Amino acid sequence: MRKPFIKMHGLGNDFVILDSRKNEYNLNTKYIELISNRRLGIGCDQVIELKSSKKADIYMKIYNSDGSEAEACGNAARCIAGILFSSSPKKEVSIQTISRVIKAKSEKNGLIKVDMGKPKFFWKDIPLKKEQIIINFEKYGLKNGTAVNIGNPHIVFFVNNLKSINISKIGPIIENNSLFPEKINVEFCQIKNKNKIITQVWERGTGKTLACGSGACAALVVAFKNKLTNSNVEVVLEGGSLNINWNIDTDKHIIMTGPIAVSFLGDLSTLGINK
Repeated sequence: MRKPFIKMHGLGNDFVILDSRKNEYNLNTKYIELISNRRLGIGCDQVIELKSSKKADIYMKIYNSDGSEAEACGNAARCIAGILFSSSPKKEVSIQTISRVIKAKSEKNGLIKVDMGKPKFFWKDIPLKKEQIIINFEKYGLKNGTAVNIGNPHIVFFVNNLKSINISKIGPIIENNSLFPEKINVEFCQIKNKNKIITQVWERGTGKTLACGSGACAALVVAFKNKLTNSNVEVVLEGGSLNINWNIDTDKHIIMTGPIAVSFLGDLSTLGINK
């Protein structure tokens, strides 16, 4: 039985996309880990499973490379929107996730704009184990961390020099800290100017990635809240830049705009990847 997939990425944050509306994949943790493995499988940051939705044009189920499920992924949402736009004359689509319905629009030059909704700062919404406004990891020189939920949990730290951060060492320590009962995504940010933030991301359940859409949104809203930037900025990630605009004067929604790309098409069955 054929098991087709599409490999796509948003600024290097890459996905193996499986359409369960047309095929049966029987996904489990070991299967997802194998697909995600860059030596034994196809290799990706997340596996995306598409399903039918009664609330939106499509349902997007997001699996991290360790098999855990994620609530949101901005780069994946843009990729899925791109798939929908390629087979429909629509200029706007809706994508349901486990946490919310995301709206996306097709823009000029192949860019896709996604409405990531409102950020949440209340400690139970993130969630945190206890109420804690200021979060420090002083052992690693990290102070005044701010937690925020962008459909999924994030913590943002601002540093003077990103090169001084050993993200592969510090990232998993913060991700798995007991303060975060559902673990957490970690952003290390350096303010370039009022209109630009340089960001590195450690993604929960995946590790260091070249880009993270929800992480870029987290970086902007925390920076603006701390009066470090304007509400519309360029967030520079290792894989490229996203434009993030927080509609602070209207509906308080975060709007993310960026590119997508198709890497290749394939068939899991021809690669010897079985359940």
